[in-house]
Amino acid sequence: MSLFRPRDLGERRKTIRHDVSYLAQIDPGDGSGPVSCIISDISLGGAKLTVGAREVPEEFTLWFRRRCRVTRRADGQIGVRFVAGS
Repeated sequence: MSLFRPRDLGERRKTIRHDVSYLAQIDPGDGSGPVSCIISDISLGGAKLTVGAREVPEEFTLWFRRRCRVTRRADGQIGVRFVAGS
């Protein structure tokens, strides 16, 4: 199973977007509770989030986590791949 689904080759954005389905949380940063969301696509420059009818401030911290498996270790760095089903 591939983590990323290929996008339309006619895409004209500056960075490549990848369709995903990640559960995530928005931290509004104002002391209120987190807002659950789904990351629908992601790139180096941004993401598309599904938030439903919830209020979201203009700027916030996006938290998401994925279970990972190490694929490479060298020079103080590691490569990982996301583990399916997590």
